[in-house]
Amino acid sequence: MDDGLMFLMQKATDITESDLARVFAFPATSAPTVRATMVASIDGAATIDGRSGILGGDGDQLVFHTMRRLADAIVVGAKTAILEGYGPAKSDDDTPPPTLVLTSRSLDIPDDFTTAAAPNVLIATCASAPADARERLTAAGATLVDCGTDDVDPAALVAELASRGLNRIDIEGGPRLLASFAAAGVLDQLILTVSPTLALGDAPRIAHGAEVPLPDQELPLPFRLPRPMRATTVLGDDDGFLYQLWETVRDGDATAGR
Repeated sequence: MDDGLMFLMQKATDITESDLARVFAFPATSAPTVRATMVASIDGAATIDGRSGILGGDGDQLVFHTMRRLADAIVVGAKTAILEGYGPAKSDDDTPPPTLVLTSRSLDIPDDFTTAAAPNVLIATCASAPADARERLTAAGATLVDCGTDDVDPAALVAELASRGLNRIDIEGGPRLLASFAAAGVLDQLILTVSPTLALGDAPRIAHGAEVPLPDQELPLPFRLPRPMRATTVLGDDDGFLYQLWETVRDGDATAGR
């Protein structure tokens, strides 16, 4: 923190619904960009009663659907998709809808979850996934891609999507999936809605599971933090929600800490 100074973040301009796509646009690059869109309580819980939707509001839904319109691919854990009742992604206009990517190491996906076999849906799994489950899903019409040997490898999944021309990648959860992408070093951005409530209880955080070694604590901030990020945009609304855009700080970033 330069000279011990802080700064006050305050309202500067009104943001309309049509402005969100510009404010939260993906970077203009031909390389893949991986972002996550998550919601959390003030005390960091990713769910209440096992579901993330309870934490959201109208503004969060607006951000959520705007991120979907901007993305080429939506990545979500199969268990989360089943619990939340996901269907295939849809488009609000003439543009093609994003591809829905379900990740599953076990392929424990029930037959009545018909989204798995819908068009424009991929199931990202690994080579060691059970053969009987693989055959069952394939016979039902599902499209499976192996992205790793013993588990779904985030870097391999990003490369697979990029090979299909799907470079704007949005992760929607759950917490273990986000943690795996962050730990693998392939998470570029985070769109975080902070819900104006304490959740209490023992719910997981938005990134829960995978761990990374602690960096050298002699390094300056922010490089001594496990996975440093920088807030570049913060919005708020009259319901008390905050909408934040965070970018990963990479080694050698000259602007870190400013």
